[in-house]
Amino acid sequence: MFKHLLKRPIVFSALTLLSSAAMSLPSTDIPSNANIVTGGTTLGLKLIASAFIAVLFGLICLILIRLNFKLQQNISRREQTELSLTKLSSAVTNSGASIAITNTEGTIEYVNDKFCELTGYEQPDAIGRSIDLLGLTQFPDGDEVPTWNMNCLHDNWKGDLLSHRKDGSQFWCTTTISAVYDKKQSITSYIVSGIDITGLKEANSAMKQLALFDILTGLANRRLFIDRMGQSIASSQRRNTIAALLFLDLDQFKRINDTLGHDAGDELLLIVAERLKSCVRAQDTVARLGGDEFTILLNDIRDVQSITHIANQILKDLKEPIMLGKHEVIISTSIGITLTPDDSQEVDSLMKNADLALYHAKEQGRDGYHFFTEELNTKALKLLHIEQELRHALQMDEFSIVYQPQVCLKTGTISSIEALIRWHHPTRGEVAPDDFIKIAEETGLIVQIGEWVLKNACIQTQLLQKLTGQRIRVAVNLSSRQFSDPNLEQVIEGVIVETGLDPKYLELEVTESMLMNNIDKVIEQLNRIKATGTTITIDDFGSGYSSLSYLKRLPVDILKVDREFVKDIPEDLNDMEITSAIIAIAHKLNLKVIAEGVENIDQRDFLVINKCDYAQGYYFSRPLTFEDLYRFFSDGQLKSA
Repeated sequence: MFKHLLKRPIVFSALTLLSSAAMSLPSTDIPSNANIVTGGTTLGLKLIASAFIAVLFGLICLILIRLNFKLQQNISRREQTELSLTKLSSAVTNSGASIAITNTEGTIEYVNDKFCELTGYEQPDAIGRSIDLLGLTQFPDGDEVPTWNMNCLHDNWKGDLLSHRKDGSQFWCTTTISAVYDKKQSITSYIVSGIDITGLKEANSAMKQLALFDILTGLANRRLFIDRMGQSIASSQRRNTIAALLFLDLDQFKRINDTLGHDAGDELLLIVAERLKSCVRAQDTVARLGGDEFTILLNDIRDVQSITHIANQILKDLKEPIMLGKHEVIISTSIGITLTPDDSQEVDSLMKNADLALYHAKEQGRDGYHFFTEELNTKALKLLHIEQELRHALQMDEFSIVYQPQVCLKTGTISSIEALIRWHHPTRGEVAPDDFIKIAEETGLIVQIGEWVLKNACIQTQLLQKLTGQRIRVAVNLSSRQFSDPNLEQVIEGVIVETGLDPKYLELEVTESMLMNNIDKVIEQLNRIKATGTTITIDDFGSGYSSLSYLKRLPVDILKVDREFVKDIPEDLNDMEITSAIIAIAHKLNLKVIAEGVENIDQRDFLVINKCDYAQGYYFSRPLTFEDLYRFFSDGQLKSA
C-alpha cells in the first residue's frame, strides 16, 4: 500500500519535504570523552524529531488514503448517474409514446422521434414553439371538441385531445401531462406524453353511427329516440313545458310495397322521412322505428294547439302525390299522440300511450290523429289486479324455472344455461314473462321474484352438476330494481352459502340500460357483485350506446349481443356489421361474447366466422324444464355447433 502511495505525486512531495526537514537538524562531531552528555542530548532530539516526522507522515498518508477512497466513490457514482441518464435518454427517445418537454410557459424544449412521426413536425420545427401548435383552430362540423390549449398545461392532467398534424390532418391522442419540480418544489418544466387513439375513436364513432341511426333514411333509430325522450322529459320538468310524442304508421304501406316492390317501398320511406323532417323544428327529433313506423318528439311546446297544428301539417304534406318510377301514389298516415308530463314521465309508459292512441286513430278510419286519454287505458286496474296475483303466485309456488342452453361455438358443448322464469296461472294457464315482468318491476315485486329465481336456479344447477358430472354455469338475470338494491351483495352471498354452489358457476346478467346512469356508482355496485366471486354479463348489448371509455372501466366479463341484431342475419347487412363490430371490440377489451336469438344455421355460421364465443337460441334448443334439461344432457340432443 505504501509503495502505491509513494507513486502519487502529492504523497511523494510530502515525504521529500519531511525528509529534508529531518536532515536539516544541527549536527556536530561528538568527542569521545568531554562532550558525551551534549552528544547524547543532540541524538535524543534527533530521535524525537524523527518519530514526530514519522507520525506526521502516517497521518498524512491516512488522510490521503481517505481522500482517494472518496474520490473513487464520487467517480463511481458519477459513472452510474451518467449510465442512468443515458438509459433514460434512450428510453425517452425511442419510446412508443409521443413525448415533448416544455418550459412553464408551454414552449417546447425537446421532442422525441415518436412525436415527430405522429405530428409531422421535425425537431427544429417544434423546438421553441408553443405546445398549442397542435390545437385546432376550426372544429369539424362546427362542433366544439376537446383540443390543445394552455389550460391543459398543469400537473397530473389527463384526457383525450383532437390534434392536428403539420399537414393539417387530424388525429386523436390520449394525453398525460406531468410537472417536473426543482429542489424548492417549483415547477421547472412539463413532460407531455401521448398515444395515438384515432383508430379506436373511429371504431367507436362507426359503431355509434350503426347503432343509433336508421341505415335507410338516416333518421334516429329506436335506441337514439328513446335516449332523446329521456332528455326531453327531464328538460320539460326543468322548464315547465310540454313535450309531445307522436307515433306514425303509414296507411296501406304493405300494399304499395307488395305491389311495386321493395325498392319502391324504400324510395317511399325516404320521401316520407324528408317530408316529416320538413314539418318539425330543428330541436325536434324524427325517428324510424322499423318498417313504416315513424316517431316524432316535439320539445319545449307551450300549448296543445301547436301540437295539433304540426299533426295537421303532417297529414296534409304526406297526402301530396309521390312518383315512384312511373307510378303516382298517395299515402296517408295515422298518428297517436301522448304528452309529458300530463300523461306520464316514464319513457316506456309514453311509448305505450302513443301506441295505444295510434291504434285508436286507425280504428277511427285512418288518416287522422288521436290523443291519449285515461279512458283508453286500463293499465292502472290491470296493474293492481296483476300485482295481487303476483303476490299470490309467490305464496302458492306458481312460478317455475326453465333453462336455455348456451353453447360454446368452439367446442360445440354446453357451457352454461340461462334461467328463465315461467308463471303457471291457476285459471289463465301459462302467462308470458312480457305480461308480468314489467308490472313486477313497477310494483317492486321483482325483488322478491328475482331472489326466488336466484336461489332456485343455484339449487337446481348444483343438483344438475351432481347428476351429470359436468361443471355447468347458470346465468340469472338481474332486474334494474335488484341492481340498485344496496343489499344485493349480501343477497348473493347468502344464496351462495345457503345453496352451496361455487360462485364461479354463477353468472349475473345486467342489461346495458342499467349501466348508463351515474357510471361511478354503477362501477361500485359491479365491484361489490364481482367481490362475491361471480361472473358478470352485460345483457342486450347494443340496445343502448355505451361509451367505450365507460365500457373499458366496467368490471364485466361477457357481452351478450342483443337479439335484435341477430334475428335478421344474414339478410340485414347493417345488423351483420354491428354484430361483428361488437365481437371485435369485446375481444379487444378481453371480454367474451355470447349471441342470443340464434335460430338458423346461417346465423350460427356467421357467428363462428366472426369468432363469437358462445350462442343460444332455438337453433340449439328451446328453454327446457329441469327434468327435460337432465334428459337433454343424458341423450345428447344438442344440435352440433
